[in-house]
Amino acid sequence: MTDQLQHLERLFPALAATGYSLQSEQSGVYNCIAYAAGDETRKWEGYREAGYYWPEGAKEGHTLEALISAFEHLEYSICEGDALETEYEKVVLYVDEGGLWTHAAKQREDGQWVSKLGNLEDIMHRTPQAVSGPDPAYGQVACFMKRRRGRATDVQEATPREHQPSG
Repeated sequence: MTDQLQHLERLFPALAATGYSLQSEQSGVYNCIAYAAGDETRKWEGYREAGYYWPEGAKEGHTLEALISAFEHLEYSICEGDALETEYEKVVLYVDEGGLWTHAAKQREDGQWVSKLGNLEDIMHRTPQAVSGPDPAYGQVACFMKRRRGRATDVQEATPREHQPSG
């Protein structure tokens, strides 16, 4: 096993038990929230500030409510569970012990889940719980959201331009 894989398994002990695979090289261009939203061009943050994106009109902050609001702006709604529903795209949102969001992952059409691990790789994992757990993992699964597949627009078209600081 490579040092890289050992490092991931130390950070996320459940990965080895449930199975996972690397899906990309390391990248600092986008983060887990952007990746789950389908945007691999920029980082999303809970506030509209220089260098980051957050959907216009979404609640700001790092609360679960703010993250849910951001995905609602992408036509997601809260749903029950991680079961594959072929007509829907699903995301899972994670929170820490204080209730602040920490991570998001998305479900593939085959039912597997994919996550962007900070500035590390994107990985495919079998369950949403594979990246949850005690620090430094991503906290616990807080909720699932879904939207109908085959929307006419993607995140690049559906979201407004990034906020530019005045002056």
